[in-house]
Amino acid sequence: MCHDIAIGVLGKNSAWILKYSMQSLRSALQTLRSMGVNAEIIYVDGGSTDNSKEIIKDALDSAVRIIDAPGTNIPEARNIVVKETSSECIMYWDSDIIAPPYIPITLIKANRPIVSTIRIDIYVNSSEEIQKILNDVMNTKPKELIMKEVPFTVFGVNLIRREVFEKVGLFDDRLTQAEDRDFGLRAMCHGYKSYLIESEVVYDINRRLKSEVPITTSLRQYVRGIHKKAAIYAYTGSKRQKYLGGAFITLHALTITSLLLAPRYP
Repeated sequence: MCHDIAIGVLGKNSAWILKYSMQSLRSALQTLRSMGVNAEIIYVDGGSTDNSKEIIKDALDSAVRIIDAPGTNIPEARNIVVKETSSECIMYWDSDIIAPPYIPITLIKANRPIVSTIRIDIYVNSSEEIQKILNDVMNTKPKELIMKEVPFTVFGVNLIRREVFEKVGLFDDRLTQAEDRDFGLRAMCHGYKSYLIESEVVYDINRRLKSEVPITTSLRQYVRGIHKKAAIYAYTGSKRQKYLGGAFITLHALTITSLLLAPRYP
């Protein structure tokens, strides 16, 4: 059981969703503390130019420590969380996740080295839609624990014991995506099993083609570790990842083509 926990949140220009997701996290933090769990939140900002950091401060006050890390990709930011805390358990709460306030306690009670819940991706067109999702989720009640062993867990709200990092190592910082799959598979090779709580759900809120990591990632970052990512997704990729990969390739192909075809002036 985890009595000391660090919750890592990563973000860059995520103000549009942080104003909702951090309400969710704030309630979860209150639940943790009411159960006697010592918890701190570490927010790693990748170089926001919007008011993301101000929203984080307003929502979490003294409970959060903000680390500026401009130019970092997602696994690099995840690794900063591991390095910046000595907590026995590390939980990642992705910045676009809305989850019931009892979810962290559920993950702790599962008492597994790597554990997560079902993640459902939702696409929204308005702030009203997000507010409705938040209201509904905040009124959700805990369900009977149903859990199964899996090769890896995808990021949404995830708990990983520090001992796993000590044996397996950190996330592969060449990967702008698939670092969760890669880490789970490496952990399995070291004897650590991953578990999925099938009876609980968190919600990944997205704006179609505007907030997707593959679309908003620079070409330079995306090609880092491309061979490893391709191998991982060949065997573990979902329909969503394949769709986004195709959209990313199309976007940059059009950009390069337009540059090559642009008229040149003396």
